Amino acid sequence: MSIVSFDQLPFVVTVAGRLQPWTPFRTNDYQVDCNTGRLYFSQLHSLMTATDNPVHLSRVLQAQVEVGRWEGIEIGFAQAMSEALLAN
Repeated sequence: MSIVSFDQLPFVVTVAGRLQPWTPFRTNDYQVDCNTGRLYFSQLHSLMTATDNPVHLSRVLQAQVEVGRWEGIEIGFAQAMSEALLAN
């Protein structure tokens, strides 16, 4: 399935009519969660490229700060983002 909108990303959910941009599935297995975070960034990056909309990243980063957790998923996400930045 191709992701064509922000709300289709696997870490974005709607609760009581309100979009929650960072609600990742956590296994509490560091390596699995790092890999999931990397996948989540890859999906977000693909959507931003396809829609030419960098604002999606700001929405996710703000939500990550609000959630207040820095674990495997966030670390994998940040690592994949860093690698994407250096690739350009």
